[in-house]
Amino acid sequence: MCLPKSAGGYNLLNIRVWNRVTITNADWDLAQKKDKMWIKWIHTYYIKGQSILEMNLPQQASWMVRKIIEAKEMIQQKPTVQYRHSSTKQIYLGILGSYSKVAWRNLMFRNEARPKAISTMWMQCHGRLLTTDSFTKTVWERLMQWIRIHVTPMKSYEQMMAWVITQAKGKSCKAKIMKMVYGEHIYGIWRERNSRIFEEATRTADQIAREVACVCNIRAQGGMRAQMQQLIF
Repeated sequence: MCLPKSAGGYNLLNIRVWNRVTITNADWDLAQKKDKMWIKWIHTYYIKGQSILEMNLPQQASWMVRKIIEAKEMIQQKPTVQYRHSSTKQIYLGILGSYSKVAWRNLMFRNEARPKAISTMWMQCHGRLLTTDSFTKTVWERLMQWIRIHVTPMKSYEQMMAWVITQAKGKSCKAKIMKMVYGEHIYGIWRERNSRIFEEATRTADQIAREVACVCNIRAQGGMRAQMQQLIF
């Protein structure tokens, strides 16, 4: 989940890695900058003219000072120019390493669906939710009929996802509507399954599609809203 959205993550901050980066930056400042009071204090009481990269860890120092000096190992692993000219964020992304982009990344960006719907869609894109049954297909076809998009019969889930991804590309109102409808549709299906399992309550495909249409109309902004208000469910 800590990877960027384009790589299939949720762009959450990896606190452990971020903490390492900030401590290492403090160690770099300690080694290169001597104009701050806290740096002068550490140099006077612990470093005493030694090189930070070569000195032994002072055992009498506080845990915070020891952690900063211990970060010298990370500086030795990375070129010093990286710390001199890079921001904390750039170093953080460098430590995360390279990653491949997922095909469905455009569904995650600028999606006007509710956050809980986007989270559910994210799990579905990772294959953690079943969305290939006939009931889901019926709801989806009803929604496509509502937004006036013709859907050709597809034999597999992969074909459907590829089609949705293609339709959701770009910045047009049509693409934005597709992303929002798809996200809310997945959430509606997930919620219906939970209701049937835990509450023994059942709704029809048309009721779910109508609820999705209502939510999308409420959340649509600008040109999207004007276009969606012309649609009749």
